[in-house]
Amino acid sequence: MKKVAYILICWAFMLTAPTSAQESGIVTLDPPTIATPNRYAMGKLAPAGMEVLITAGQVGSDKDGNYGEGIEEQADIAFRNLYEVVKAAGMGPEHIMKINLFYTEVEYIGTIMEARNRYFGQDFRPAQTALVVKSLAGPQILVEVEAIAAK
Repeated sequence: MKKVAYILICWAFMLTAPTSAQESGIVTLDPPTIATPNRYAMGKLAPAGMEVLITAGQVGSDKDGNYGEGIEEQADIAFRNLYEVVKAAGMGPEHIMKINLFYTEVEYIGTIMEARNRYFGQDFRPAQTALVVKSLAGPQILVEVEAIAAK
């Protein structure tokens, strides 16, 4: 019975939850039974029939393979690259459901979030996972970002 009640509460919440992505058909899920984060959503729900985009990890190198110097430049390039992939699919920030962030130093998160906000906006709240990792695919890579989007 508890499970049924929980499902009904979540269903009702999904129908009324405010989201800037509602125009796209994607619903933001921040159940009232858990803390609501301010820079990401707990979940996103896409209705059946939507096209789904899954990106590869984007790193801080330009089209010529030149890596940015330092985390500020690499984060900016990585998010610019991600933005370009999303745009190439005919999508925008409102279509992004999930972002994964991988970076090599815990103190990079603020800089990474600033770059994310530059390309996707201050009110951008996808589901998000952030992981500090020992290393990425090469020693020069400081950050990698990937996304799932739907429209």
